[in-house]
Amino acid sequence: MKNVEISFIIPHWKHNDLLFECISSIRSELEYIKGEIIIIDNASLDNSSAEHIRVSFHDVKCVRNSSNLGYAKAVNQGVKLSSKDVLFLLNNDTILLKNTSENLLSFLLKHPDAGAVSPVLYYPDGKPQISCRRFPTPAALLLEYLDIDKFGPFHRWKLRIKEHMKTAVVQQPMMSALMIRRECWDAVGPLDERFPIFFNDVDWCYRLYKYTNYKIYLCPGAGVIHHHGASTNIMGYRKKIEWYKGLIRFYIKHGFLLR
Repeated sequence: MKNVEISFIIPHWKHNDLLFECISSIRSELEYIKGEIIIIDNASLDNSSAEHIRVSFHDVKCVRNSSNLGYAKAVNQGVKLSSKDVLFLLNNDTILLKNTSENLLSFLLKHPDAGAVSPVLYYPDGKPQISCRRFPTPAALLLEYLDIDKFGPFHRWKLRIKEHMKTAVVQQPMMSALMIRRECWDAVGPLDERFPIFFNDVDWCYRLYKYTNYKIYLCPGAGVIHHHGASTNIMGYRKKIEWYKGLIRFYIKHGFLLR
């Protein structure tokens, strides 16, 4: 594990204070593992914030876009700039708990079929967060809406909290915190930039299972605090509109409307 290094990639928009906390938690991890930190700022950092990063986090690579290019493009930018064996995609509103990176990396190395592995996400108050889902088939969304656990071969869209507390193969964890083998990323391809905000992670995970033999695992031995929605909640009513636009685009792309 000493020879495997991690590229921490953080797309950033708003909430500079949370970003600084995220960077600090990563740097604590880098005392035990090797890696690099790359921030792609979507026209959010002001001069004083950028100067703070330059002075306080001098080892961080920070690219400042002149406009908000969206989450998908920012992640792809970061991956192109990265050079390490493993990618760790993180939202700017996450804080790594102790040994999270080491535990996830160890899991990847012990499970050759694991293309990606997700930690358990927690709210700031310590409560576990529902972060893993099945693919959003019309049946799964309907059962979710009706609050039905299972009907025949169909399951709810979101996994229950108890399902987050055990090691398991999962279909679609949120990319708020996801560690990925570079070989897996290259096999699946970059995020589809036609999904600028929502459903780019769903689409990527769906392509992983459709086109590769890799699996995605959930690792309860690793944890990340996630200030869920810190950036997207700023969008107001546009958040729901963009979510439905992403869902429809996902259905059209993968033929779900024809099933």
